[in-house]
Amino acid sequence: MRSRSTIPNVALRRGAIVGTAGAAILGCARASQPGLSSTKPTVATAGYYSFAANSARPLLAARTVSFALDRIDQRDLPLDHTYRHAGTGRGVTIYVFDGGVSMDHPELVGRVRRGYSAFPEDPAICNAHGTAVAGAVAGKTLGVAPEAEIVDVKMVQCEKLRGTIRGIVDGARWTIEDHKKHPAAPAVANWSFIADTAARIPALDSAVTSLRAAGISVIVSAGNIDINACRVSPGNADGTIVVGASALVRESERGIGDPIDRRAPGTAWGPCVDLYAPGDSVLLPSLDKDQSATVQLWNGTSMSAGYVSGAAALYLETNPSATPDAVAQYLRQTATKNVVRDSRSPFSRMLFVGPRTQEQQPKTIADARREAGQ
Repeated sequence: MRSRSTIPNVALRRGAIVGTAGAAILGCARASQPGLSSTKPTVATAGYYSFAANSARPLLAARTVSFALDRIDQRDLPLDHTYRHAGTGRGVTIYVFDGGVSMDHPELVGRVRRGYSAFPEDPAICNAHGTAVAGAVAGKTLGVAPEAEIVDVKMVQCEKLRGTIRGIVDGARWTIEDHKKHPAAPAVANWSFIADTAARIPALDSAVTSLRAAGISVIVSAGNIDINACRVSPGNADGTIVVGASALVRESERGIGDPIDRRAPGTAWGPCVDLYAPGDSVLLPSLDKDQSATVQLWNGTSMSAGYVSGAAALYLETNPSATPDAVAQYLRQTATKNVVRDSRSPFSRMLFVGPRTQEQQPKTIADARREAGQ
């Protein structure tokens, strides 16, 4: 059995996350000190191998050092140090709205394309946050969809580590036009930021609507603030897939007993959280002060959203014409139900990408009617 105690207990700083209607800021994770977890940028040693599967995609499996990947491929605990999933996300594009993504990190090299920048005079990369999010999506050994493509949509100003609503909206428009140039590639927009905790922001609501109309799912972080997620923009925009962070902890206050899933400390809560995914001390790509590649432990819903974007890529790989509503329905239906404690909601859904029995396959309305004899 692997428990949370096997993962280094590093205290991570959490950024301020309250924005205003005029500005959006990252606020979903900060890294521990560079190099605490490892000085090697690539950490997994086992290769992928194939099994028989129930679908057209082969079931892939590899030993993993990522407890996050280990958690989302199985319904129950304890963990087994293995990541099993169908597909790799090949042919799917994830637009990462952030502060810049490294093109050279071994976890991502060859699969990152520079896209739009709201601040073209800025350095290409403000900090490691965007690289970590992209790594959760598509890292070679630490990401959910290790062959998905990343497009860097930079909406953060490096000096202030803030972005503007206009930058996000312009980035969304650019994304839609870029997606039109690659019509064969299904796409997802990952928004690991929050902009307001008291009201909706009409400009962001409209951007979400436009992205969805273009066939692009919008997956957003719930935010690292202990309030009702229904109050948080852009997650309160219609049609977003809102992701909270889960933690794997010991049930006993003395740190003994079996591990359980719990809402991570400080994570927004409530019925507007569509899915939970690991977001407490998760191992992901990072950058040192000189921007050399490393891996670190990260906290926050930014990383959780990245894992869900990767799961969407796995689905879109074999369902490239799926609408954003179909993607959301699939992720909700296949999630593991009601295992996350303290969700402050009548229900909770833990992201699941592992093998499913035939009985666990998501059903269409037509399937349900046939079974009912209608």
